[in-house]
Amino acid sequence: YLKSMIKLIQGPKKEKMTIIKSISFDLDDTLWPLMPNIIKAEETTNKWIKENFPGTAALLGKQEAIEIRDKLINEDPNLMNQISDLRKLMFYELNIRAGYGKEESEKMAAEAFEIYFKGRNRVTFYEGVIETLELLKNDYSLGVVTNGNADLKVIGIDNFFDYIFSASDLNAHKPDPVMFEAVINKTGLKPNEICHIGDHPINDVKASLDFGMTPIWFNEDKSDFPLEGMQVLEFSDWNYLPKLIQNL
Repeated sequence: YLKSMIKLIQGPKKEKMTIIKSISFDLDDTLWPLMPNIIKAEETTNKWIKENFPGTAALLGKQEAIEIRDKLINEDPNLMNQISDLRKLMFYELNIRAGYGKEESEKMAAEAFEIYFKGRNRVTFYEGVIETLELLKNDYSLGVVTNGNADLKVIGIDNFFDYIFSASDLNAHKPDPVMFEAVINKTGLKPNEICHIGDHPINDVKASLDFGMTPIWFNEDKSDFPLEGMQVLEFSDWNYLPKLIQNL
């Protein structure tokens, strides 16, 4: 009788909500703003090309560069996912078109890309990113799902992440579900046990939601969500993210 009374007082046992066990992150425009360091990297690279290969420099920003890019992608559509290889090939083809030899152009492409890549990885994090990653690392496995070619070892934050998947790794890019399937295969978790953080409404938010994950939108500009019929969690202050995830 006493046990039955306790059950009546306590009420029916509530079903336990799914607990988030892993968090995957987009990188560019989520952990750091992309365009400032891309612009700086291209300026530094173009300056080097102008000083060392003036004939090639004359083609930069011209129609020839667009034609070469389109030609390379038409010949090998996989280059859309292999963006580092695409940039190297563009340097090489521009050099060839400017009249330089094959061996010289190969050397130029390698050196130009190295200069560019150093600048591309010289990122400035949004305020609170590092502190938040340190905090989340204590309670969740963390990972990366990116269409970009940032090198986290060069940047110095690879130690935060248990898995890193890029478009070049999987020869696919978000919103392709292959990108999120890789996370499932790696972690052994169910989609609803994973939270994905990203800035892109389609590539990050909708794509991960369609896959069954829980997306959170990084909305730096505090703008309205552009896709109709979707209500998503969002944040603009990185310091607020741990509490948002904790309340899922």
